Amino acid sequence: MLRVIFDTNIYGFLSKENDATELKHRIRNDEGFIVYGFQPVRKELRDIPKDKVVARQSRIALLELYDWITKEHILSNSDKIASLGKEYYKQYRKVKGLRNWGEIGVDFLVVACATLNNLDVVCSGDQKTLVSERAQLVYNKVNRLWRYRTPNFLDYESLLEMFRKK
Repeated sequence: MLRVIFDTNIYGFLSKENDATELKHRIRNDEGFIVYGFQPVRKELRDIPKDKVVARQSRIALLELYDWITKEHILSNSDKIASLGKEYYKQYRKVKGLRNWGEIGVDFLVVACATLNNLDVVCSGDQKTLVSERAQLVYNKVNRLWRYRTPNFLDYESLLEMFRKK
């Protein structure tokens, strides 16, 4: 069984697929692929602007998709997760990472959550931040020092390939 966490962008990408309904059912019903929710990811989805009708409908649809896929598998944020996420960020800045905490903080918290909960996979469609070469070096370095196992990373296209074959 694979224990997985999705980066926030995965929900947006999935919602735009022509076969989104079929994909969400396949993901949720696959007993060998359990997707965990995480409070900061849901908060990012909830924080989509409410002022425009399209954005409001999109926000509601994304929250429903998140709730559907994650079911009762929800992980809470903690001081330990925040500490590890901030250590990733500190090391990221040392290797000349350019993004500020506001842009990349949730990404680091997602990886910290996956690491500390011993999840197998982090799925993201964001090749420039969460799964960039620089970020991967940081996760591996920090996790080696703290003796944690770094989760594997799955890109969005590979996720689609997995669930369109079934």
